[in-house]
Amino acid sequence: MKKKVIYFLSVQLLILILMVLTYGNAELVYYANMSFYVGGTITFFGLMTYVVSGGFFDFFTESTRKVFTPKHMKAEANKMRLPSEVFSFPHKPIIALGLSSLLCMCIALFVYYS
Repeated sequence: MKKKVIYFLSVQLLILILMVLTYGNAELVYYANMSFYVGGTITFFGLMTYVVSGGFFDFFTESTRKVFTPKHMKAEANKMRLPSEVFSFPHKPIIALGLSSLLCMCIALFVYYS
């Protein structure tokens, strides 16, 4: 739990730094914009990791290796790891971190427009 809070606070610090560097000051609208960019990027990376680690591209990769690999390199191509084996780290904490940043963006927009 402590590690998740540290990651969340580090993402919020990153948002603050990017906001000041990009816009020059700290306002609620700028926070919402920057947290959308950062949270969306983190969520996208987590979802792509989920898709790849789930084995979605394994069939495509395997069939492409069989079709486009020259005959003298078939043994080497069969030894190559599949994408789902390469992306074996957990994806749920990454998605949760991105979604929590997007939730902060929604709260900031709610406060700004009310």
